[in-house]
Amino acid sequence: MTLYFVGLGLSSKHLTLEAIDAINKADKIIIDTYTSIIHGFTPEQIASLNPRAELVLARRKDLEGRSIKEIVDEAKRKNIAILVPGDPFIATTHDAIRIEALEQGVTVKTIHGVSIYSVAASATGLQIYRFGKTVTLVYPEAFKPYSTIETIYGNLMRNLHTLVLLDLKLEEKKAMRITEAVDILLELDEKRILSKIIAVGLSRAGTPEQVVHADMFPELKKYDYAGPPESMIIVAKPHPVELDALKLICGLPDTVINKINDSYSKLF
Repeated sequence: MTLYFVGLGLSSKHLTLEAIDAINKADKIIIDTYTSIIHGFTPEQIASLNPRAELVLARRKDLEGRSIKEIVDEAKRKNIAILVPGDPFIATTHDAIRIEALEQGVTVKTIHGVSIYSVAASATGLQIYRFGKTVTLVYPEAFKPYSTIETIYGNLMRNLHTLVLLDLKLEEKKAMRITEAVDILLELDEKRILSKIIAVGLSRAGTPEQVVHADMFPELKKYDYAGPPESMIIVAKPHPVELDALKLICGLPDTVINKINDSYSKLF
């Protein structure tokens, strides 16, 4: 028996042959419905690939806490496939299930999928080795997410870009938009750095509806986006090749390009 972790990618078009094979072998299919949004995806599509399998639409509580032991125990008797948006272990908490399964001697197989981590660089022309630590901007409800701005500052000091993932609370029907995120980060930006640098807004990255805009950070609010999931890249001083890509791929205005050196001089 095998416990499969299947990456669904960012779009229903990203389902790989290896993923389909794992789904076909499963006696039970558990779909993570809360980690992210997959463009064009419906549970019915998965059910049609393997009509004999039990299908579960999992909420957070179904894949965490006490549920972990139940899943692992069942995987000793059945082939179980846990379907996850993107790549299974990039921005999820499913590592706890994998570790428990391995400790219990259950065979585990990971089927990788297209992730925002690779798409963000490919969709913008920014060089992947110039990205620093990734961070998630959460809603400032119980506390203000100062750790997010500190991560951005730290990356900028090392001349590294920052991929900023925006909070998704799908069980509460909430998904942070770029326009909201700009306001939140500007409020957190006590050093007043973000108004001086370039940023990129990505909406539904990796899907046919992808929208990408580059401009000075505060100006990202003026653009129209396709809807969640959305993310941003805080851009360190761009390499000339990156600058060309930002202009030609992401529409960075010439007026911004002409003042790059002044914008990035003495940020700290």
